[in-house]
Amino acid sequence: MQAVVRAVALRLRAAGIPWRLAGSAALLMRGLHARPADIDIEVAGADAAAAAHALGLPAPAHQSGGGWSSARAVGRLGSVDIDLSGGLIVTGPGGTLHAMDAPVEAADGLLLCPIGEALARATVAGSDARRAKAVAALPDDPELRSQAVAYAESRAASAAR
Repeated sequence: MQAVVRAVALRLRAAGIPWRLAGSAALLMRGLHARPADIDIEVAGADAAAAAHALGLPAPAHQSGGGWSSARAVGRLGSVDIDLSGGLIVTGPGGTLHAMDAPVEAADGLLLCPIGEALARATVAGSDARRAKAVAALPDDPELRSQAVAYAESRAASAAR
């Protein structure tokens, strides 16, 4: 999985596309315990087609549901599933979050979504199932967990404004 993340990074950098790693793959690249089923890549909406091309994915198509909306392309790089989202917006009872507005954290030469970002998005969307999954994925370390929850609460509060 880590080798494929590095291959994604090389391809997107070569294409000049700003991107960030999200989901459980971002946790794994931080050295946290995670078992990613795929690699979640986020780019600006305007970069979605170029990013899909650089990764050898099909052209992105608009998808929405459950409060999530993006230009999305799904495919494989080697033996790993890649899920590319361009211009991801999460809306729900908690307001609206634009994925690319989230701060990024640098780790080992990669830009990663903050640990609590999935929890913030689930909270804004009002999805109990996504919230439970995000809470279960939080690190066991009490300090990291507390920081992630505080980040999620702050980010979700900003969406309500």
